[in-house]
Amino acid sequence: MKNSPTQTVIIASLIAFGLGSFAWGVSRPVAPAQATRIGSIDLGRVLDKLQEKSDWEVQIAALQNQMRDEADSRKKRLEAEKQQASATTDQAEQQRIAEQVVLEGLQLEQWATLKGAELDRESSLMWQSIYRNLREESAKLAESEGYDYIIVNDGVNNIVTSREVKMPMSQQVLEQIGRRQIIFASPTTDVSDKLIVKMNNTHATAPASVGPAKK
Repeated sequence: MKNSPTQTVIIASLIAFGLGSFAWGVSRPVAPAQATRIGSIDLGRVLDKLQEKSDWEVQIAALQNQMRDEADSRKKRLEAEKQQASATTDQAEQQRIAEQVVLEGLQLEQWATLKGAELDRESSLMWQSIYRNLREESAKLAESEGYDYIIVNDGVNNIVTSREVKMPMSQQVLEQIGRRQIIFASPTTDVSDKLIVKMNNTHATAPASVGPAKK
């Protein structure tokens, strides 16, 4: 007796279902999960040993000295003009010098504000550059060493308190604890020295137009 088309479809479906059930019942080899590799850095130690940071600090210190010298020069000129006003007996001349001193004092304040903003901008550029290079070199290190993550190990820093801070010491401690992300990281995960070497080598070979002028 021949099967009808409908019966044929049903039989084929049952066979397929049976084979599928059999396939699922057979144990399949499962690839072992690859362990996540994590490297950690002591950010404070890394920053302390970066040549780029040292070069930036030299440049900013030179700018600070230049500003301080100019400020001292302007202040001395103002003092000299005040003494000149005190020494003269001409009332009109005294008034003229006094007005000049006030004007120059206002100009000095404006100049100091502008220079302070300039100094702050340089410091901002320094930290932006360092952070950008820190990320780039960490990515390269992770790729070359096979790390999935490189994290900042903030557990290496001690909890510190100060009586000069206008905050209860217990609150100082609790706030520092609250900001911690890492309680413990094995020393074997530390890649700080490798990162320092990579960043300093990259900085040494970077074009002169990148970052602060090198010595």
